[in-house]
Amino acid sequence: MHSSPDRLARRPSGAAEGRVFYRKRRCTSVRITTLIENSPGSDDRLHSEHGLSLFVEANGVRMLFDLGPSPRFAANAEVLGLDLAAADLAVISHGHFDHGGGLARFLELNDHAPVFLRRTADGPHYSAALTRERYIGLDLDVLASRPERLRWVDGETEAAPGVHLLTAIPRSEPRPAGNARLFLKAGDSFVPDPFDHELVCVVREPDGMVVLTGCAHSGATNMVRAAKARFPDDPIKGVVGGFHLALNAATGALAMEPKEVKAFARMLTGLGCARVATGHCTGDKAASLLQGRLGERLTRLRTGTVLEL
Repeated sequence: MHSSPDRLARRPSGAAEGRVFYRKRRCTSVRITTLIENSPGSDDRLHSEHGLSLFVEANGVRMLFDLGPSPRFAANAEVLGLDLAAADLAVISHGHFDHGGGLARFLELNDHAPVFLRRTADGPHYSAALTRERYIGLDLDVLASRPERLRWVDGETEAAPGVHLLTAIPRSEPRPAGNARLFLKAGDSFVPDPFDHELVCVVREPDGMVVLTGCAHSGATNMVRAAKARFPDDPIKGVVGGFHLALNAATGALAMEPKEVKAFARMLTGLGCARVATGHCTGDKAASLLQGRLGERLTRLRTGTVLEL
């Protein structure tokens, strides 16, 4: 029996051998379920913790974008009726534990999906404040245990039909001030993290694209510019993820002046972002300022939030 071209998509570069991606439906909607985020949503059955994990469905492809800091994202997926064993791929946006700490659990549940990371995401990433250093990188033992499942990205990669991973991120706009506390360890010294382990994920559909930012250490507007440069004819249906506007995750204290947050909102509008959905490292104070500027175009991510873009 022959498969219809509308149902059978080509296997993306770097995907596991023998895997094919089936288009279960033809539509122009990207559906994003927040599996884990700092703040609880309306469903008290779900865990919340500092981190981010999104379950993305588009073009018949099921993708995990980031895996939170622990296995709790997977427990939430089960409650929400999402089968992680059937996911086609996973993407880890950068080399910090709060976005890739659940990798071991994902590999236990799913026996085939490739996991995409940018080269150097396995580096010695640290947070340092008040002379106290803390390792915040990925679990190197987990990475070493399943090398055949990992796809290390250099340059642009189409990880699945319509799912593009970009690494050419401009620096035309300032990077978040909160990066000042984040370092790489070089011998006994610490050097500022250049965040060349961070990638942008762009999900394209016939009516436009959605830009996924992870933590946006490279600057959310720079990441949107990367997507616009690569796909200049695609409208931006939405930008989704953390923007790293909070200096302190616990208090949500701003890493910039309120007027700078408002200017950031104007830039997102000027870049053509029809919708903005943010949480995690953005912080509630910055999110409130963004809401004041963007109004109903802004959605605050909470654990369990479902978006249709």
